[in-house]
Amino acid sequence: MLYLIVEVHDPSYKEDIYLSLQSIGISHASSIDGQNISAALSDEQTFFTGFFQSDKIEQGKVLFILAQVRTQAQVREFLSNLREADVKIDAQDIITVTAIPAAITFSSELGYSEGEVDEDR
Repeated sequence: MLYLIVEVHDPSYKEDIYLSLQSIGISHASSIDGQNISAALSDEQTFFTGFFQSDKIEQGKVLFILAQVRTQAQVREFLSNLREADVKIDAQDIITVTAIPAAITFSSELGYSEGEVDEDR
């Protein structure tokens, strides 16, 4: 089992991303609104001042989508579906995708799993 983290940097593609997740069998996921703090982290002032709102730092919004997926193949299919939908994920900063192997997972939909990652399915 994998824990999929999708950072959506361009909200205009949100529906395409949701449809691509749905097409690989994801029916339960969570989304969290956040901020891209890269501008704050590169500010010349001290590190902690970047975490507070400032007139001179333009901070972008980012949407995080979190879901459990069974296989690495599902993640590859998700990316492929976005490309087929003409979402320019390779040329533009639209999304960042990370899949982390999960030591233990449980959901009523997928059941209990301990550290099993199936690369081929």
